[in-house]
Amino acid sequence: MANAEDMATETLRQSVPLELKPIPPAEGTETVPIKEIPKPRYVLVDKSGRYRFWTDKYAEYGRQDFLDLDAAEYISRQHFALKYDEDVLYIADLGSRNGTKVNGVDIRGKGWVPLKLGDVVDVANVITLVLTEINEQ
Repeated sequence: MANAEDMATETLRQSVPLELKPIPPAEGTETVPIKEIPKPRYVLVDKSGRYRFWTDKYAEYGRQDFLDLDAAEYISRQHFALKYDEDVLYIADLGSRNGTKVNGVDIRGKGWVPLKLGDVVDVANVITLVLTEINEQ
């Protein structure tokens, strides 16, 4: 009778046939190409280019997006929202305490305000953003 060590060595020397068959797709599924994400056309940017805000649908911005600014405490947690609809970017103040201004006009309580290229957005008198168009290259 062979000892256990000899049996283990014998077992390892035997080749194990590997016959890998592809897994068939689950019934009722098909491969669909990934939809390309559209690039934003407009962006709100500060003069340094450090802060850039955009959306291809809807997005909210607030204090957490400006935490490295000394005066971030004046920006509300939910300060303003952007909405992109039919090739127009809109902005709305979300009931902020210190307001959002477009070209010097406070937009609190005015709903969705359309933005045009060059419009200046002032967030709580803390940071100024300008609407620019992204150059496709």
